[in-house]
Amino acid sequence: LAAQNLVGKVIELCDENDCQKPSIFVEDKNYDEVQFKERKRVETEVDAEDIESALAIGLEKLFSYARCGNVAGTIVPLSAPWGVIGYLKNGEIQQKFRVFLVIVPQVTNPPAPTDPTVEIVTAPPVWYYGRAFDTKVDKKQMEERLFQIMKDLEQDNQSFDSTYFIMDIFNTDGLTGMGFEKTGE
Repeated sequence: LAAQNLVGKVIELCDENDCQKPSIFVEDKNYDEVQFKERKRVETEVDAEDIESALAIGLEKLFSYARCGNVAGTIVPLSAPWGVIGYLKNGEIQQKFRVFLVIVPQVTNPPAPTDPTVEIVTAPPVWYYGRAFDTKVDKKQMEERLFQIMKDLEQDNQSFDSTYFIMDIFNTDGLTGMGFEKTGE
């Protein structure tokens, strides 16, 4: 029930703010199966000690791109969620991340970044297993939540890519989704 309320919060927030929302939700366990449609994102790779540091470094670069740091010298509208893709090895979060922001769908041909470490990507349609949260947490709690999702997926014999995770952040109040890409279909 709590997960369903959070899914509703995400959909409501995105309806009000025209942000990227999942196209399909399947809620039958203590995690969701979520499908995202193809979307354009601006991304940068960041080496950092943890997720929070990666977000701080990466978002600064990405907001610079959106505020005229592109070959057209124009403002590029972005939308929630913003987030991070993190990499796992031997059960530990690595110090390499990809930080991203979603470009609004009305921008069909975004201008190229002037910063060579920033790139425009078209993320393909993809299914994730994930869980939503609506409270701010510290680094330790964030990692605990991530590894609990992984443990739950393994217990249910779900097929997923355990080499990386994704974290979508929908607002500054802590509305966040975390998960792993579904594989095997």
